[in-house]
Amino acid sequence: MEKARQHPAVIMGRTAGYQGLRGLIGVVAAAATLIPALPGAAQARDEGWDPDFQITVPSGQSVSFMDIIRGEDSAVGTAVRYRFLAPGIARSDGSVAFMQAEEDMVVICQDYVLPQIHVAPGEMPDQIIIVLADRPTVHGIADPEATQFFEAYRPEDGLCIWEGF
Repeated sequence: MEKARQHPAVIMGRTAGYQGLRGLIGVVAAAATLIPALPGAAQARDEGWDPDFQITVPSGQSVSFMDIIRGEDSAVGTAVRYRFLAPGIARSDGSVAFMQAEEDMVVICQDYVLPQIHVAPGEMPDQIIIVLADRPTVHGIADPEATQFFEAYRPEDGLCIWEGF
């Protein structure tokens, strides 16, 4: 298996440099860590997901697979949450800001999650949520010391379409 993938600097016509509302959405999304887990959410390590697979992202930070949480209800239907460890986003000593991590999350969804998502025909989730955390966390348990960024995407025609949180 290939251990790293390269991705162009421009992703789906987007480049780094988001400000204003997009940046604010990221801050609000990070605050969502204080919201308890939704009932019925299932956390699992799926067969076939390599936790040691290193993902190459535009920011250059180290990103590795943590876990998958299936069966969450979202405003648009069923969501699947893919959580990744990204120590570079840490508040105290990280070097990756939300705007950079935002581009990383697109690459993770498009180049890592979509090619590896295994679902029965017609069972693609309505929403894919990408989570970056600077340290291992327990889903639904507040960890004020952790830095986490979230983005939501709609899988459509082989693409991750940003939906915003």
